[in-house]
Amino acid sequence: MRLLLAILLAAQVGCGGGTPAATTAPPKAQAATGATAAAPAPAAAVGPDGPLTITVPALAGIPDDAASVADGEKAFAARGCGACHAFGSKLVGPDLVGITTRRSLPWIERMILAPDVMIKEDPVAKDLYRSHMTPMPKQGVTNEELPKLLAFVKSKGG
Repeated sequence: MRLLLAILLAAQVGCGGGTPAATTAPPKAQAATGATAAAPAPAAAVGPDGPLTITVPALAGIPDDAASVADGEKAFAARGCGACHAFGSKLVGPDLVGITTRRSLPWIERMILAPDVMIKEDPVAKDLYRSHMTPMPKQGVTNEELPKLLAFVKSKGG
C-alpha cells in the first residue's frame, strides 16, 4: 500500500524540486507545434470606445441648441439619471462634469445604451463598477433621446 502511494505521489510531482508537473511549462517544441492544450476562446471584440457588439447611432457631435438641451433635461429626469449622477459632485455614480472630455462620444453612447454589456466587457466600465460598486442599470434610452440627453449633460459641464 505504501509503495502504491509513493508511486502515485511521484507521478504527480515532477523533477523540479517538488513542483507539480501540471504547473510546469511545456517544452518549447510542444508549445510551438500546438501539441499542448487548446487556446482559450477569443474575448469579445472591444475597441477603445467599448465593445463593438454595441451599435450606436452615428452622431456627428452633440447638439447644442436650446430645444435639444430642454428635451435632454426632460429625458434625464424621466429616466431617473439624477438619482445616481450629479454635476459637480459624486452621488452613487460618477460625477458627470467633464465626462465628454474624459470619454469618447461612442464610449458614452455605449455606456448609456448598454451599460450591462459595458460592465461585462469594457475595461474602463469594469473599473468604474469596481470603484463605485453599483452597476449602472439599463434605462431604455432610445436612439432619438440619446443626442438630446447628451446635449443636456454637456450643457451642465459634462
